[in-house]
Amino acid sequence: MNPLDWSLVAGPLPVILLVGALLALAWLVAGRNAPRRGSLRSAALGGSAGGAVSVRWLAIWVPLIVLAAGAVTAVLTWLINNVWRPFPDLLPFTIVLWSWVALAGLALALTRLPQLRTWPRRAAAIAAGVLVLAAAANQVNGYFQAYPSLRVALAPWLDPKPVFTGIGIVPEVAAKPGQALEGIWHPPPGMPTTGAVYRVTIPGVRSGFAARPGYLYLPPAYLATPRPQLPVLVLLAGQPGDPRTWLDSGQLQAMTDGFAERHHGLAPIVVMPDDLGSEFANPLCLNSRLGRVQTYLTVDVPDWITSHLQVRPPERGWAISGFSEGGTCAIQLATQAPRLYRFFVDISGQIEPTLGSRQRTISRAFGGDAAAFARVDPVAVLARTRFPRNAGVFVGGADDSVYTPQQQTMYLAARHAGMNVAFMELPGGHDWRVWRGGLEHNLAWLASRLGITKRA
Repeated sequence: MNPLDWSLVAGPLPVILLVGALLALAWLVAGRNAPRRGSLRSAALGGSAGGAVSVRWLAIWVPLIVLAAGAVTAVLTWLINNVWRPFPDLLPFTIVLWSWVALAGLALALTRLPQLRTWPRRAAAIAAGVLVLAAAANQVNGYFQAYPSLRVALAPWLDPKPVFTGIGIVPEVAAKPGQALEGIWHPPPGMPTTGAVYRVTIPGVRSGFAARPGYLYLPPAYLATPRPQLPVLVLLAGQPGDPRTWLDSGQLQAMTDGFAERHHGLAPIVVMPDDLGSEFANPLCLNSRLGRVQTYLTVDVPDWITSHLQVRPPERGWAISGFSEGGTCAIQLATQAPRLYRFFVDISGQIEPTLGSRQRTISRAFGGDAAAFARVDPVAVLARTRFPRNAGVFVGGADDSVYTPQQQTMYLAARHAGMNVAFMELPGGHDWRVWRGGLEHNLAWLASRLGITKRA
């Protein structure tokens, strides 16, 4: 197997990385020195003429370095959680712990360099520090299950997507309302066996929102002549993140191509727009002081889709889905634009759009206007409005003690509002096992609701 495809989250490689990092740390702490004789700096750090590790190094310098790395980690964690606050939730303990380990390993490696006389030993110290950093990063990766392999981690560079320049108008095969497209579609000769993915730029014409490039998946049937009139699934990433994460960590193309293979090339057209503006921004998927993202996703994105693609009319209902912040956005837009997004899959979303607390959210996004927040808060909207024509699925991880209870609350609120909803719990935490599985397990449900296949 190509090393790029070795698993980073299961099997021997994560264990080898972790054991190697522990051995590297042990060598950085207790490995023999080779200082230049008479070096004051080496002596101050505990070096000796014989090359042994001194008691001073072990008893004073190592604890100081580890404690200093811990102090830096604690300060940075506090600043991120309380001052910068780019995420609505506090940093998970796993990330804080392994950040401390990474900083300690790098600091030990840099401090050992002056003690080592030869370049091979210095190179070994640098390699040891890098190994500790790599192992710590992979432990964080294991927490989120974001990059199952190096190929996925390097995909933006190894597999850049072509820019969408348009595909010509061809005759369409359209299903009547209530009729399943699969029942009338016959794949023409020469239809591709796989779909295509493109990089797209969707401007904020009406909203003024400065979105980053998004991505577009076209199933095999769309690439045929004639082509079926397919529905649209708008798919959102979490925060921090960007639209491409659904392609790489989410393995969207393999998922949808697999579905299309079982259904004569049919699958939803998937549009993955940006709803953040930058990696760490969080404009809450609303129209507020932070930006007009709701207008972007309900006006600009649909306008771009209908002007560039042959699709099922939006008035017949599209679907929206996302994970974490993107899941929160899905239920928000399902309640704010229920005719456009009649169907939704909210995966690990929150109970409300948030910048960390309701007070902070109202203050920063709405200038202290609580009534303005209540007009877009999905729980409040569901409490006062009925949605009998809308349907959705709420998905939570069995080990996610933060988001899954919120999903259960949202499920009950949506059910009370007359929505046809279900709650699904999958193995995993707030990670890609749940996010990827949440879409994959509900792709057939979406296809039946969107008129691709017959409802069971």
